Amino acid sequence: METISLTSVKKEFVVEATQETAFKVFTEQMDKWWPRTHHIGSAEMTGIVVEPRVHGRWYSKHADGSEANIGYVSTYQPYDLFVLIWQINGDFKCDPTLATEVVTQFIPEGHKATRVKFEHKDLHKLGNGKSVESMNEGWGLIMELYKKEAEQ
Repeated sequence: METISLTSVKKEFVVEATQETAFKVFTEQMDKWWPRTHHIGSAEMTGIVVEPRVHGRWYSKHADGSEANIGYVSTYQPYDLFVLIWQINGDFKCDPTLATEVVTQFIPEGHKATRVKFEHKDLHKLGNGKSVESMNEGWGLIMELYKKEAEQ
């Protein structure tokens, strides 16, 4: 069996949107682009919430009325930098003692273009589960959905 050791997932791309729009779509409109299939709740996901401020919660809402914690905001610097703390372990369960960073930078490239540098760091903390192996593909899908929404 092949073992893949990832320490981070990195994605970098240009969004055809202003820096402000790119930042706001990522931080304030995640519910519009996050796939409903990607959650840790026990029931169908009905929404995802990021409270856009330092120490703001990051969680999903579910059809049975429950919420599932994903993490929290550690850095909120409009419109340059947004850092989320991911507290989901390699078994896709919330672990409040776990902290990996999801760092997203928004760099203007002209009037209506923004370079987005995304990195989910410290993946070694999640262990060597199948989840770590699939995170590169998963984040790729999620960032494509984000880019599409930001460019509308």
